[in-house]
Formats: sequence, C-alpha cells, structure tokens
Amino acid sequence: MFVFLLAGCIETGLGQAPIPPVATPPPLPTDGLGNPPNWNDCFQGFVGEYTNHTAAHPDFEPPPPEPGVEVVEPDPADLDWWDDPSFQEFSANLDFGANWWPVDEGLEGDPAHFAVKWTSWIRAWSDTTMTFTLGSADDVWIYVGDDLVFSHYGVRRFEPETYSVSLDAGQYPFEVRYAHRSGESGMRFRVLNGDVSLCYARYEDVGAQ
Repeated sequence: MFVFLLAGCIETGLGQAPIPPVATPPPLPTDGLGNPPNWNDCFQGFVGEYTNHTAAHPDFEPPPPEPGVEVVEPDPADLDWWDDPSFQEFSANLDFGANWWPVDEGLEGDPAHFAVKWTSWIRAWSDTTMTFTLGSADDVWIYVGDDLVFSHYGVRRFEPETYSVSLDAGQYPFEVRYAHRSGESGMRFRVLNGDVSLCYARYEDVGAQ
C-alpha cells in the first residue's frame, strides 16, 4: 500500500542504512525493465526517453483554464506525449533545476515543448516513508509499481516543495513522467530521506549524463 502525504519544505540528507536480507519482491513487470538490479552493485539512476513536440500539438501551449470550469486530470496512459521518443539518456539523478531545455531538433517552437519518461527500480528495505523534493514546470506523475503515488497536472511554475510517500517493503518498477508545455521550464526530483534505494538494472548502449 502506498500513501501520499504532504510534508514540510525543509530538505534533509539521505542516510544509507546497512543492506538487510532481500525482501520478497512483487511480480516482475513486462514493460522492458527486465529483472531487478543486483542491489549490492547497480547503477544508481534513471533511463529517460525524451520526446519532442511542436506548438501545433493540441495539448501544448494550452489556453488558460476558463473561470468556473473544472479542469479534469487525464490518465497519462491516454496521452500521446511519450509515444515517439527522440533519444534515450541515462541520468544519475533528476535534479536538472530551472531553465532546463534538453531537446532541440529544429522543430517549430523548439526547445519549448517536450516530454520525458524516466524509469528505474526502487527498493524499500523496510516499511518506510520516502521523503522527496519535487519541482516541475509543468506536469509530473510518479508511479511505484502500478500505483500512481503523486501527480501535478497542469502548467505551473518551477517551485520545489517537499512531499512524502509511505512504501511497503519490497522492490518495484519506478517511473516518473514529465512534460513541459508552456512558459518557463524546470525539473527537480531528489530523495531526501527514507530506507530506500533507486537503481537501474542496465543501461548499456544508453548515453550517460
């Protein structure tokens, strides 16, 4: 079970606890991540798939919401924002900061419109609370296994805050979906505390950052 909690905005360090015996993992996914990593010797980071878009895409450069009209958050699975990636890249962390423009292919509006899907594995060594800082301009969704544990939908400013999620002991696929659609850019995700590890099982043939 995963429980999302809003915490304060004070960042603390991530302690490294001794590695306990292997917890029983949930079933393996079938989405190409492969087997979980060797947690004693793995790449600590994420593989990102970067997709470029033009201003002509109907979801990018969206008009302001109409007053009094409820904005309905879509299911990311129903969006085409990550369907045709331009390239893959390994990143040791997702702390890119503000004014971040990773994709420029000469398309109309470049480099202003892009989306990224980052994948990794997360290991909760015990039942724990993972505290993290997150800032995104614009949309971001975070999945642990099949569960959506965090979402920020809509065009917004890059203003990092601190949040917490309760995790059951085990190892799970971990996914962050991000889209920049209008205005300023910025992305930061960093684990601050919790009895967790984030590793990618393999990234051979993937460009490293």
